[in-house]
Amino acid sequence: MLSSDVVIERFVLSDFQENAYVISTSRSSDCVIVDPGMEPEVLIRSIREKQLTPQAILITHGHWDHIGGVSQIKAQWPDTQVIIGKNERDKLTDPFGNLSAHFGFSATTCDSDRELQDGEEFCVAGVSFKALEVPGHSRGHLVYILETDDRPLVFCGDLIFAGGVGRTDFADGDMKSLLTSIFEKIFTLPDDARLLPGHGPATTVISEKKHNPYLNSFSEN
Repeated sequence: MLSSDVVIERFVLSDFQENAYVISTSRSSDCVIVDPGMEPEVLIRSIREKQLTPQAILITHGHWDHIGGVSQIKAQWPDTQVIIGKNERDKLTDPFGNLSAHFGFSATTCDSDRELQDGEEFCVAGVSFKALEVPGHSRGHLVYILETDDRPLVFCGDLIFAGGVGRTDFADGDMKSLLTSIFEKIFTLPDDARLLPGHGPATTVISEKKHNPYLNSFSEN
């Protein structure tokens, strides 16, 4: 896919400062939403203003700050597919698994329409993705890779951030698994691959290889 065809808009939502993304192309009015967290009305308003139609919601993992807006999006566009990893699906309807109960309220969202396996490739809204399962922050966490003629774009949720990594102190978190996921699934991508995380600014594979203190200390051990 030509990089000039792809339009990506980032929305920073709620007190959790979670990044939601809307992906569209210059060839269509269809779009894809990644991780519609809390405050989905911001996304809905922008999508309507741009006269886009969501075809799918891609969920990296089922923590509430990443799925809080799924039901509202689905209510506005009922044909939108909710897509999540097969080992993460249960969090959509489990307030303890999605951590809403952990933060003092119990909330659930609608169930998924499709569950993905590790390595599965699919196309939606004219955009091709590859899903990789990257456990560590949560058991069934996925990253979504969009290949362009310029470089891969990686929607990486809470696996890795600019200068940081995801928390592993929740029930199904594991630091060893998270670091293994990064080294085996992310650091094997091209150095110029652009990482679009669930919180904070975008970064690149080469920048994190060189400057991420968590990963530098791990590689030295």
